[in-house]
Amino acid sequence: MYASDNVETFRQEGLLGLTVPEQFGGLGANLSESTETLRTLAQGSPSSALMLAMHSSILANYRLDPASIPSQERDAFVEQRAWAFSEAVNGKLFAVANSETGAGGDVHNSRAIVTPESTLTGPKSFCSMGVNADYFMAAARRDGERVEYFLIRNDPRHIATATPWDGLGMRSSESVTLLFDHAPVLGYLCYRGMLDGANNRHWSTLAFTSIFIGAGESLLSEIAGRASSMLQKVAASDLELTLQASRSFLRHCVASEPAFPDDGYKRLVRDCKLFVTRSIAREASALFIAQSGSAYRFGSEAARKLRDILAGPMLRPTLGITFDSIWDELAAV
Repeated sequence: MYASDNVETFRQEGLLGLTVPEQFGGLGANLSESTETLRTLAQGSPSSALMLAMHSSILANYRLDPASIPSQERDAFVEQRAWAFSEAVNGKLFAVANSETGAGGDVHNSRAIVTPESTLTGPKSFCSMGVNADYFMAAARRDGERVEYFLIRNDPRHIATATPWDGLGMRSSESVTLLFDHAPVLGYLCYRGMLDGANNRHWSTLAFTSIFIGAGESLLSEIAGRASSMLQKVAASDLELTLQASRSFLRHCVASEPAFPDDGYKRLVRDCKLFVTRSIAREASALFIAQSGSAYRFGSEAARKLRDILAGPMLRPTLGITFDSIWDELAAV
């Protein structure tokens, strides 16, 4: 199931260094170039683009200006940054292992523990690339402290698949549930306090957004040419209009990126991902329903692409948290 050939192509073409600055040997893609690359890749394989997005978005946090980081953390950050960029350029994979059952989609509710011996223990779900990654970004607590992001090295003796991946869509991303059992912790990811401090988490949110635009474009290309009935033509037109609006919203967010993202910008990015993924899923479903015959087969290209699109609204930030936040903001007006 794991798209190993596609990941190997990423490695050979230097795409694992997509967001690594050129002075560190990477491609140096900025936010605009990164999202456009992922959108294009998603037209062919959304799940492969998702894996690259996870990897690249972690590395984007190392692009932070050291001046935005607490002074006592800067030297360690700069040292880890050089190491992480080097590892990525040399083909190592970084994956996200933050989600936990019962956490409600909020990493602040993580129950994974970092022991005094600097090992991590606890289950993590939706870990894209699964046991194939070399390093993991994982949210956990240490000695009763607040939740932090940690950098974990993949050690097969201490990390195993707890639940195999059997998702509706994004199947070749191999987003399994992993059980960490005293897995080796290399340190805080980037710097201590990054979860609630300066970070580039908006890169991952906008990366997800771009992927589902690409998936929607791919589905429309697959189906639109065969539209014959008025219902099919209307559904195809609605999806096309939604994709136009989605691209404009995404590009507005990218063009508006401030040097130091504030709460207003974070809300804008959140709303972009919510609007795009839900709107595309809704219009893509309508277009698929308007089809007949071979499109309904489970193994058809149209069915596969629709299943990938339906995963969009489920990705971070999750719907429950997002709608609660928007409602709280509306209620406060």
